[in-house]
Amino acid sequence: MNIVAAAKVINEMLEENVIENYALGGALAVTFYTEPIATQDVDIFFQIRAAKNTLAVPSPIYDYLTRKGYKTKAEHIIIEDLPVQFLPVFNDLTNEAVEAANDFELEDTTIRVMSPEHLAAIMLDTGRTKDYLRIDMFVRNDLIDFGKLETILQRHELSAKWKTNKYRLGL
Repeated sequence: MNIVAAAKVINEMLEENVIENYALGGALAVTFYTEPIATQDVDIFFQIRAAKNTLAVPSPIYDYLTRKGYKTKAEHIIIEDLPVQFLPVFNDLTNEAVEAANDFELEDTTIRVMSPEHLAAIMLDTGRTKDYLRIDMFVRNDLIDFGKLETILQRHELSAKWKTNKYRLGL
């Protein structure tokens, strides 16, 4: 996967005001902090000015990228041979995660990546088995600031779910 080439295109969209902000989420984001995880695509969470029709929200992205010659395949846009799924922020937690993303520099290209604490909170909220395994990777590798995580969990009403599922993480 050539995430750098895709990030350059995404950063162009940011510079040209196609999107307001973005952050890498999902399995590929986890790999910025810990060991590699198999994934089929790249999840880009984005902020965009609200459209009257919420189904039309990704339209500027698709329009921009298809004009540049990129093709769609199912729910993905193939950018530099990389399947990218653009996901609009859909709640306060994902919006906050994009706002608070960390910047990584790879080959002189900035890539915005959700923090481990926000990724863990989103994975907890989603609650799939693979999400708990990824949270466990963060915990085992001492990558979570538990004070920061607890603040996020409280703010987004996930503290009870965390307490209920701590046993999955050996905590």
